[in-house]
Amino acid sequence: MILSMTHAEIPNADHDNLVGEWSDLVVGDRPDGLVAAYLLTDGDYLRVAAVWKSVEDHDRALDEEKTHPAFQVFEAAGADPHHVVMRVMGSIGA
Repeated sequence: MILSMTHAEIPNADHDNLVGEWSDLVVGDRPDGLVAAYLLTDGDYLRVAAVWKSVEDHDRALDEEKTHPAFQVFEAAGADPHHVVMRVMGSIGA
């Protein structure tokens, strides 16, 4: 399992655009291998954290950028986000 974390500084005034895009994602088709995704805020920073079954699933969605939830959200604000992928070594909960 892996976690991808994508973030960019987005002025608070543009947060509504991202939340609207996120709402569209919630009702749309999910990429294969996506376990869960979260939209997070920290002041002016918005982040999308996504849990994937495998790095192959993540990379496939990344190659087809339109299906990767993080990039769809940040595109709505015209942002060029920072993206990192981490291997999950342990978890507690679901």
